Amino acid sequence: MNRPIKYLILITLTAALMFGFLHLFIPGHNFERLHIFLFNLCGGGTLLLVFSEGKRALSPRTAAFYILSLLYAVFAFFTLYRYAVAAAIVLALLVETVRVRRFSLFPFDFFRWRTPVHDKFHQAALLCLSLGLVISSLVIANQEYWKVAASPKLTLDIFFLGFSFPVSLITMSLMFGMMEKRGGLPARLLKEYAFWAVNLGVIIFFIFILLEMLIAELVIALSLFLAVCVVFFLYLKLSAGNQPKSFLTSGIAFLIMTAITGILYILLYLFIPEPPGGKLLLRLHALISLYGWNLTGLAVLSRREDFPIRLHSGRIILFHWIIVTVIAPLGFYSRLFSIMAVVSYGTFLYLILFTRGKTHPSRQAGAR
Repeated sequence: MNRPIKYLILITLTAALMFGFLHLFIPGHNFERLHIFLFNLCGGGTLLLVFSEGKRALSPRTAAFYILSLLYAVFAFFTLYRYAVAAAIVLALLVETVRVRRFSLFPFDFFRWRTPVHDKFHQAALLCLSLGLVISSLVIANQEYWKVAASPKLTLDIFFLGFSFPVSLITMSLMFGMMEKRGGLPARLLKEYAFWAVNLGVIIFFIFILLEMLIAELVIALSLFLAVCVVFFLYLKLSAGNQPKSFLTSGIAFLIMTAITGILYILLYLFIPEPPGGKLLLRLHALISLYGWNLTGLAVLSRREDFPIRLHSGRIILFHWIIVTVIAPLGFYSRLFSIMAVVSYGTFLYLILFTRGKTHPSRQAGAR
């Protein structure tokens, strides 16, 4: 990626975490929608389209996506729902033009054995993003205008969580791309299992959340945890040992922690309707998911052409873990720690995005 995109991503993702803590400084206001939309939709969605188009700079399409996604976040925050619905539909069409050009209108590749699993995850990420935008617009229309389906869970504040899934899927695509040609038939069968278990598992899990079926949620959460463990095993065994592997291994460790905290949260609510420490556990779960697992994927995605970058992998990964598991959780309860979290996080992003990497032959030729 060129430097303008990197600055855009740095500002967007740092602002996302800042809005997560802004309620401490402006009481009585909920900035959760800006917090989630800036990270997953504006930052993650834009990077997904840049990667899918195979370009180093923003194309007119991806620039339009970023601007409209930013407007969508603002409209949703200020409850300007008519404009939010319109923006969501246009955004979905933009994503679909990229997906159809890169793959096909109907995702036949999901069912083809010869299609590499990393391509399946890639197309699933794009399809999930466009479907998520369409579904969010339908949820808004139902909640505000149609009022056809009545459910306490059928709200935008529940459905906006689904925008993290495209980022998760494209991270899976990166991981499977690093091990695609390794392993025999048993490994390929496990890869196919992982693809279907992850995608179907999340869809079914979301349905059970809407139906408020805690036992069923627990069963699916455990099955997803098993699928993540299979991915972890395959990745450690089949991927080459290099700098991206170090970062993505850390990322999937975050994902395992996300699964564990999610299971613990469901177990708590099975036995105690309002468990002590439940809110902290949920916040930790969200932080590890967004700023641990998803951020790792976006970091590797943004520097995929530049590895190895001139960073001590172990130190920067440790710094990342301290931010996500210590400083940021404390930031929900302390203004000082919230400021420390945003500054530390911005520093981490800057180091990841702007530390010099290898020099490509094409750049060398251009410099001569």
